[in-house]
Amino acid sequence: MNIGAFDIGGTKTIVALADDAGTIYEKQQFPTDTGDCLRHLDTCCQIFSQFLCKHQLHPQNVSGIGINLPGMVDRKQGILLRAVYAGWNNVPVKDYLVQKLHVSNIVCENDVNSCAVGELRFGLGRQYKDFGWMTVSTGVGGAVVCNGRLIRGVHGFAGEFGHLKVEYDEPYLCPCGDKGCLEAHGSGTALNRLINEKAATDSAFKDAFTRLGTAPSAAACAILARSGNLTAISIFTEIGCYLGRGIAYYANILDPEAVIIGGGVSASLDLLMPGINKSLEKYAFDKMKHTRVLRTALGYEAALMGAIAIVQ
Repeated sequence: MNIGAFDIGGTKTIVALADDAGTIYEKQQFPTDTGDCLRHLDTCCQIFSQFLCKHQLHPQNVSGIGINLPGMVDRKQGILLRAVYAGWNNVPVKDYLVQKLHVSNIVCENDVNSCAVGELRFGLGRQYKDFGWMTVSTGVGGAVVCNGRLIRGVHGFAGEFGHLKVEYDEPYLCPCGDKGCLEAHGSGTALNRLINEKAATDSAFKDAFTRLGTAPSAAACAILARSGNLTAISIFTEIGCYLGRGIAYYANILDPEAVIIGGGVSASLDLLMPGINKSLEKYAFDKMKHTRVLRTALGYEAALMGAIAIVQ
């Protein structure tokens, strides 16, 4: 059974042709065009059509296409209601793609919900049936899985970790318009902001990047932290403390078996764990202080595997 998968994130997009077992035949990654959503969808359609041509397939040979969208989604209507980072609002994604691709089974889903469904089908969900999923990337997103099923809530927006308030004394402005959100303090964007702030005021820290032959970045900061640079370690600990507050709030409410973390920042989960554990110890109930915090088993392609899973 041939399946299409469009993983549209805040900064990158992956288009793929796969089967229902999760085998990927073709895929292409490219930057997300945040200027015009429909124009970006056109690019996705062109690439997917090229895949079909290469494999001598027609639209009727495709059982469905899963579309991950970076924001709030009306799943029934296939409408992207709001994508904060891209500035997209009320985009009729499903209807547009049905007309462009002539595939009637188009399933639209919030990208983080898709990650959780993908984890259930292809990853750690085979071991854990009650877990929270947290994407830590450009922003912070979340999803709730209880007893092996995704919890959507009345309006379909359950699990919005990113807009829990985690800072009140010196809150940063969040793209949502509020201040002090986890997304503003514990995301990849927040990590890069903190790195650049430290590099601007700490010449020794800035020089450490120069010796690496690179500009300040999250990946380079992780290298410094693992080599023992105390400033780099403190940065990851601070970001981890904020993430840990969000995880503690979640654990206190839903008592999960685990919280599974994906997204680009998850590659540095080992560096974040001291801060996460510090916050769990401080803010979580006794029984929840030892909630497992794990990196996704699906790695970089967690969202893409989710786009495949939601079609089935």
